[in-house]
Amino acid sequence: MRARLFSLVRRFLKPRHPTGLQTQTGYIGEFTTWEEAKAGLPGYSDPAIAQRVAYGTTEVLSGRKAYERDSITFETRQYAFPIATALLWASGARGALNVLDFGGGLGTTYFQNRPFLQAVSQVNWVIVEQQTFVEQGKHLFRDSQVSFYSDMREALAKESLDIVLFSSSLQYVERPYDMLEAVKASMIPMVVFDRTLFSSRLHDVLTRQYVSADIFSAVIPAWIFSESKFLNYMESSYTLVSKFPASCSTVENDRENRNLQESGYLFVLNGSQYDIALQSPVISENLQ
Repeated sequence: MRARLFSLVRRFLKPRHPTGLQTQTGYIGEFTTWEEAKAGLPGYSDPAIAQRVAYGTTEVLSGRKAYERDSITFETRQYAFPIATALLWASGARGALNVLDFGGGLGTTYFQNRPFLQAVSQVNWVIVEQQTFVEQGKHLFRDSQVSFYSDMREALAKESLDIVLFSSSLQYVERPYDMLEAVKASMIPMVVFDRTLFSSRLHDVLTRQYVSADIFSAVIPAWIFSESKFLNYMESSYTLVSKFPASCSTVENDRENRNLQESGYLFVLNGSQYDIALQSPVISENLQ
């Protein structure tokens, strides 16, 4: 599976770029093809990246830290309440929860929401990641609620899922709508997006993201999605329940002044129990 990537790319300090590359950090430029945006640039193939995240995750698993994001560990969690709400809603029907976390690193969103998941009797948290992360994850999470796949379609075929999460991940996939089509074909009841880049343009834009060398030295392709195109696509099979601000935004790092927004969305499958619940009439307690 091609590297798709997760929240590590969200930090922008001063990167060590090869000679001739721009030294600014953030979102820079526009490109016509993925190959053009990617060609000759450092990416995510270095196993040291996964090792660095694995070290932070070990700190969390040991109880020394509460939460890890972008390989940085924290004493306290930074919650994303719309995601927590969706997880608990998805678990309500049967008291269990099967999650597919696309580009979920080594469990950032899992650890972020673990206090809320204590109320759920059975949790199966499936992370789809690049192979180096899968190898680290299988070593760290033995006999755990967390499991790993390197292929999205394999995970969709083998797991009975309640919800799919895309948190700071979909924009780093060469063919993002192929991933969404696989989710729609599997008729997953609930889909949540967070920390995803959008613009008001009518078409998607391919840019580069220049990442901090303090995290890892890389320049990577990233999609800025047309919000109208994205919503039209999703609403052919899903009902939009809520749009919410991203739990952590980086749009101020757009060096092209494109008036970007970084947003989250909660969708439920048309005709699902969640969709039916939304259509149910409100019963007033004052009615006799």
